[in-house]
Amino acid sequence: MHRRKVRKDTALYVGSDCAWQNCLGGHLQSIGIDLHKASSAPLAKQKICEHKYDLLLIQFESVRRHIFDFCKFTRCQHYEAVILVLMARAMPIIESKLFECGVDDIAAGKQINPFALKSRIKRRLVGRLSVPKTNKIMLKGGAVVDLERMEVRLNGSHRRLKGVSHKLLRYFLENAHRAVSKDELLNSHIWDNSVCSPGKVEQGRAIDMAVTRLRRLIEPDPSNPKIITVVHGTGWILAKDAVL
Repeated sequence: MHRRKVRKDTALYVGSDCAWQNCLGGHLQSIGIDLHKASSAPLAKQKICEHKYDLLLIQFESVRRHIFDFCKFTRCQHYEAVILVLMARAMPIIESKLFECGVDDIAAGKQINPFALKSRIKRRLVGRLSVPKTNKIMLKGGAVVDLERMEVRLNGSHRRLKGVSHKLLRYFLENAHRAVSKDELLNSHIWDNSVCSPGKVEQGRAIDMAVTRLRRLIEPDPSNPKIITVVHGTGWILAKDAVL
């Protein structure tokens, strides 16, 4: 009988409940996911730096500030991974802060039953891995861009990626590794429905200002840009090593 080969993906469980981890590990094996374990945040950080994970399951016995710092660290290291936090009970205020730190999903109470989690993870992870991972990207310098949520995380801060800036970044990504001129940008869809569409006289300055605003969102040092660079006599280009 022919069986479809299941691609093996890797998850990391961060917590001290060995029996629960072993039980969940058996369930995840059946859907093609290997589960690793780290009993503490310091051990998890070491594993995260050494291995690329598709899923991170984080379970803490008590809520402390280091939880949020750990989630931020995890998101920066693995910007494409699904981060799922497991909680004994629902805590809306804490959950809101966790989402701000880059967490994708939170399971609480009866939802953390291994059998229930298997179905949840299959929906969140397996389905997600079957499509191109283009909504979340990491840029040179540490910026994590979520094109779906229209936000940028850089140096611990969240920045909104709205309007022209959002469209402009997408345009550079879609036309990577080639120079883009001012005229091309002016005639593109970037200015559709824009309140401040550039006129004939102001068009050059308007494009310059749009690129400057985008750099302020994604560049660690906007005065010395490394992501969107100038091509003298032509326009701008997305640097070859801009997307990590």
